[in-house]
Amino acid sequence: MHRIRERLVRQSRVTAVFEDRAHSFILVKGATLEELSDRLRDLGGRHNGRQVAITVKFGASSRRARPKPIRHTSQVM
Repeated sequence: MHRIRERLVRQSRVTAVFEDRAHSFILVKGATLEELSDRLRDLGGRHNGRQVAITVKFGASSRRARPKPIRHTSQVM
């Protein structure tokens, strides 16, 4: 079960909020802004109310970005 949660965290999620309700969907890895725009336009065509907000939460990459430790070299004279 831990792996499922870990996989979901890495995915990017879009939430489009309309006056009448909200829709959430997973953004396909590698999707372009044009594809996202097309998807939002299609969703907008299904609603009577106008779109009031869009939230995009980008998932973390599969590799964790860890800062490299700083190594101090000091010489005692």
